[in-house]
Amino acid sequence: MDPQRWARIQSLYHAALAMAPGEREDYLAVACPHEPEVRREVESLLKGADSGPVTVGTHIGPHEILGLLGAGEMGEVYRARDTRLKREVALKVLPVAFASDPERLARFKREAEVLAAINHPNIAHIYGLEQRAIVMELVEGETLAGPLPVDTALDYARQIAEALEYAHEKGVIHRDLKPANIKVTPEGQVKLLDFGLAKAIEDRAGAVGDPESSPTLTVGATRVGTILGTAAYMSPEQAAGKPADRRSDIWSFGAVLYEMLAGKRAFDGESTSETLASVLQEEPDWDALPAMTPTTIRKLVRRCLTKDRRQRLQAIGEARIHIELPEEETAETQKPQPAWRWATALFFIMSTQNRDVLFPAK
Repeated sequence: MDPQRWARIQSLYHAALAMAPGEREDYLAVACPHEPEVRREVESLLKGADSGPVTVGTHIGPHEILGLLGAGEMGEVYRARDTRLKREVALKVLPVAFASDPERLARFKREAEVLAAINHPNIAHIYGLEQRAIVMELVEGETLAGPLPVDTALDYARQIAEALEYAHEKGVIHRDLKPANIKVTPEGQVKLLDFGLAKAIEDRAGAVGDPESSPTLTVGATRVGTILGTAAYMSPEQAAGKPADRRSDIWSFGAVLYEMLAGKRAFDGESTSETLASVLQEEPDWDALPAMTPTTIRKLVRRCLTKDRRQRLQAIGEARIHIELPEEETAETQKPQPAWRWATALFFIMSTQNRDVLFPAK
């Protein structure tokens, strides 16, 4: 949607929301007499704000609520049935209490736009918007958890890397990658969920550090160091309240891969503050990685979890390549052997083959 049109819709919506329900229709008739589409959008938002709590059997547009799937910072997710297309979907609904919050509404709208811009088999699809809900693909399966066999962990990690690589190429970073946002279908397909904290990567120089360029944070919130995401999987720069970029996703990828292999978090604590302190100051227990973990994968996890993002892995595609190539095929394991080793081996072979000549039997 055009930003100016959306700003007008928001302005009309908040003005009408402050009025008594009986006064809103007259107000909109005067405020936007020649903008029927804008008026319909405003009326849809008002209907969502006035609706009661979402329960089983509630209808949001043509979608009938079947049950609660989960709740998060950006709203509640429900299993629902699309009565028009006769299929089950996931509805992410903004709570009624927050429906009049301009920041939350803007972030909710931004999530829909971000999801609509990406289309990848390892990312949950968005089907559309309905009142104050995002209609999404319903992903059946289990939430990602470890420990996993090394081969399985690497298969899932490859799929996650492919999804992130695609999103990064589209100018989108996730900013909240964690096991709770990753599902595995019964067929073993990984699906990334919830790009609600995603941020469009600006092309212009310096925009990444510009709080006004963030669609998910107000300028005021950024200035006081508001932290988004989940502490155990945040990059150090996020934990410090600084802007995130692709390398923040790479850090989170490393934390997820570590947990799939080790069966425990790379960084943890009894409280959020302790966990953030661990992210900023401590190193993971590298000995917790299984003995069968390939050397190249150990090095990959370390590079992903390097605290200085200038020294961290710079592109998630590099992680995908390391996972796809067998360890014996990587350049690192194909270092030329010193010449003296070849000479020694050759002498041994020759001496063995000619031992009767060199050392004749008596």
